[in-house]
Amino acid sequence: MTGGSDCVRSRRCDSLPGREPPALSAGCFSAAAPETFGSFGLRAVGGGPLEGARLFRSRQLAGMTAAEADGLAHGLGVRAIYDIRGQREVLAAPEPYVVGTKTIQLTPEEGQRPKSASQRLVAGVIGEYGAPEERMRANYRRYVQEYPLMGTALRSIAAEGVPALIHCVNGKDRTGVLSALIMVIGGAHPDDIMADYLATNQVNAAQIAEEAERLGEGMTPYERAILLSFLEARPSYLAAFFDEVARHYGSLERYLVEGVRITAPQLAQLQELYGR
Repeated sequence: MTGGSDCVRSRRCDSLPGREPPALSAGCFSAAAPETFGSFGLRAVGGGPLEGARLFRSRQLAGMTAAEADGLAHGLGVRAIYDIRGQREVLAAPEPYVVGTKTIQLTPEEGQRPKSASQRLVAGVIGEYGAPEERMRANYRRYVQEYPLMGTALRSIAAEGVPALIHCVNGKDRTGVLSALIMVIGGAHPDDIMADYLATNQVNAAQIAEEAERLGEGMTPYERAILLSFLEARPSYLAAFFDEVARHYGSLERYLVEGVRITAPQLAQLQELYGR
């Protein structure tokens, strides 16, 4: 296990009902790296020590070793693994079975998905996605209306009621939004929600650097700026998600009840899991 900062879980907001979507900023983001476990960058949702945590987030587990699997199930006590990757992503990087855990595959409907990153995030093509951050902000806004998987995952985590790990491919976008919603439900301060989201850039630093080098070959400086906007977590992305929640639903309570379809008992169960 590496790192170790408990700065994120230090503040709490008022109770959920009627709360406006959080006004997020990057102002209080701490440079301290979160405590992590494994080659897949596992960390506690909301930051802080791994010991005592019951909700975790990570990148995909395709390269997990036997020792890491044992540590996941027996050291950290994870009992449910929520894999929210798409079908093509699952087939491209199958994961080992972890004895002592239950894998819950929540594969979203993909429809006409874009080509892989190696085909679309390349010189001469990437400029079609608009200015840096533009496409990613649009993607996060679509999560509010076009990604029912968020509600499915939250309801399932509440129903299981056991220590759980959530992951997609890079543990950044889908996992980032789902973790942010759990923190909102748990009463986390908006600045702490943003800090936890942006910590992905530290946890994924090596992967970001490798992909930027590999995919950025032959790119102009402007194209490289667009590329980095796809690879990194940016404050404007998570802010765009919550801005869209406010625009469509007016309040977090209404979004969780009408959009995500979370019941009061499920909210209470998620709060208990997040609260250690």
